[in-house]
Amino acid sequence: MGKKHRSVYSFYVNLMKILLPIGIVFVLGLAIGWPYLTSLNKENPIAMNVDQPEIKENRMVRPHYISTDEKGQPFQVDADWAKQKSENLAQLTHPQGSMTMIEGETFNVKSEKGHYDSQDKTLTLEENVVLTSTSGDVIKTEKAHVDLDKGIISGNNPIEGKGEAGEFKGEGFRVEKRAHGKKVITLKGHSRVVINPKKNNKD
Repeated sequence: MGKKHRSVYSFYVNLMKILLPIGIVFVLGLAIGWPYLTSLNKENPIAMNVDQPEIKENRMVRPHYISTDEKGQPFQVDADWAKQKSENLAQLTHPQGSMTMIEGETFNVKSEKGHYDSQDKTLTLEENVVLTSTSGDVIKTEKAHVDLDKGIISGNNPIEGKGEAGEFKGEGFRVEKRAHGKKVITLKGHSRVVINPKKNNKD
């Protein structure tokens, strides 16, 4: 082989050493990127993760429930948020309830969270529960159950409160309507009542 031919052959070999790796990289890149290139002219659907609670759960902003009890007296339940747990049960954030007692007195309740059952007409309150009445009663506890249909508010957690007659504490309580009078507040367990003498002084 002549010197000229050896020079051409060496040039060819050196050129292949450069072009072959480039060609291999190009082919691999084309194989990987081809699906992306073919999808550029197509509309890409948006994937939605149905496992997220915000998508699956039925939420309401500032729900308002209103009805009447077994005696036809009105009551209402409001909240900042409601999450529907079932057909009749709703989980509430910052619930507030109001019901009319005998002779027109109104009892209001509120808490940090709770549940409302529209079928049984019951309201369960939890965390920083506060009950107030138009006659000046205030009861504070951590959990209470409100039977809106029967007009009964009760709880088995420690309470403290005050009313027209004075201050009181107990291990539980029950507030209910009576057919021939206003509400009746019953303290449960070991209780302590401090009577305000000014309220009982008729002079």
